[in-house]
Amino acid sequence: MKILNMQTNIEWLPMPNQYQLVLDDQMPPAQLITAALGLIFDGNRFLMTQLTSRGWDIPGGHIEPGETPEQTVCREIWEETRVHVRNLSLLGYDKFVIQAPKPPGYKYPHPISYQLFYWGHVDRLEPFVATEEALARRLFAPDEAHQTKWVQRGKALYEAALALATNRS
Repeated sequence: MKILNMQTNIEWLPMPNQYQLVLDDQMPPAQLITAALGLIFDGNRFLMTQLTSRGWDIPGGHIEPGETPEQTVCREIWEETRVHVRNLSLLGYDKFVIQAPKPPGYKYPHPISYQLFYWGHVDRLEPFVATEEALARRLFAPDEAHQTKWVQRGKALYEAALALATNRS
């Protein structure tokens, strides 16, 4: 386990709160996991989706009832990019700790919840179909990926996944 980032009082969470971004191949408690996201590579090219709400981002989303995190990340990658993946492995997670009573209507586990990050490889690209949620997909070369806001914010996570995907340590 390696902590890549720590913050307090993230504005979109109930306050006070603590956040950690952790590299770890061990799964946190299943009942506390809310979402799964994928850092997916074709060689060294990084798969991203252009979401209507956030611009270029990594594919992923909330776990639906009866799904495993692995099923979620595969479904979300397919829905947002029309890509089939292979060799998925757990990379790490976001850990959120809410240090206040559970707010009314708060739908996530309280006081602790997790979002998982997987890394893997493109198995097959199908023709992209734009949706209300996803406008485009793209495979970014490393120099291009570093120009995206997502990689700039999550550089350590991206670099760890890229090293694994291209067998660099």
